Amino acid sequence: MIVHAVETPLSLRERYTGLLYGALAADALALAAHWVYDQDELAQRWGEITDFQAPAADGYHAGKPLGAQTHYGDQALVLMESLEAMGGNFVMDDFARRWRQFWEKSTAYHDHATKETFAHLQDGLGLTRAGSASTELGGAARLAPLLVALRKEEAPVIIAAVRAQTALTHATPAVIDAAEFMARTVFLLMRGISIPSALRDSAGFSYRALPAEKYLQRAEEARHLPTREAVEQLGQSCALEKALPSVMTILLQHGTDLETALIENVMAGGDSAARGMVLGTLLGAAHGRRAVPERWLRALRARPIVESFLESVDLGGVS
Repeated sequence: MIVHAVETPLSLRERYTGLLYGALAADALALAAHWVYDQDELAQRWGEITDFQAPAADGYHAGKPLGAQTHYGDQALVLMESLEAMGGNFVMDDFARRWRQFWEKSTAYHDHATKETFAHLQDGLGLTRAGSASTELGGAARLAPLLVALRKEEAPVIIAAVRAQTALTHATPAVIDAAEFMARTVFLLMRGISIPSALRDSAGFSYRALPAEKYLQRAEEARHLPTREAVEQLGQSCALEKALPSVMTILLQHGTDLETALIENVMAGGDSAARGMVLGTLLGAAHGRRAVPERWLRALRARPIVESFLESVDLGGVS
């Protein structure tokens, strides 16, 4: 008699921890080669990046240790810290205060959106006016902690918080819409909807400024190319109009394999960290924590912080 191993169905706890760890692991995997656009140079310097590596001395994140976060992941950790301090509630004033304090002290790389937002806050602009004019995906990419902490709320409450946290640093309507698109996709994945179906359904929603259906069409047209070629064609840069279609095509190509998707994302070059955080969030929701390689979890420097956060928001009570 042949006995086949059968995996237990994914619990909500598996999916919630998966989306959080997926996002942070993807960001940490991209740390060394982040913003290297030349794919040949990337491969020559690092080979196939299948594990976390410390950034080079001439890189954007020089000085950070192996398993640390890029400046995108750092901001997700600030959001996590705020949610934990507020008893699992999203309080915009608290998040903004902690965000500003972090950048006052941090030697981490300050991108344009960070510099512009920080200057606006210093000039006394209110939280609804401080956000930069950046059109980059990075502002929407850090939402994973919110989805975990607010999981018991109704969808409109979660979406409002997701949009607000994005708007703090990225006031461009399309970027704010992109965060909502991510949240809506996660809602569907948490119900066991397939990735292609979840992308189609979320893209079909009426957004103020995000041409999600157009982006998905571009992704579908490129999905038959090798991943690195597809991303190079769609766009490797930070801009939403390039980064989000690239994310979508990677999801369509490797939606059943989180590890391969995140490795291919890094090797495609460019803004692999922002793309990676979106990929990790969605694939983690689809496949759970079990899909995140244990060797990545062991090497993730933020793991103790994450475990404390998960305990504080009572995820242990989620089945």
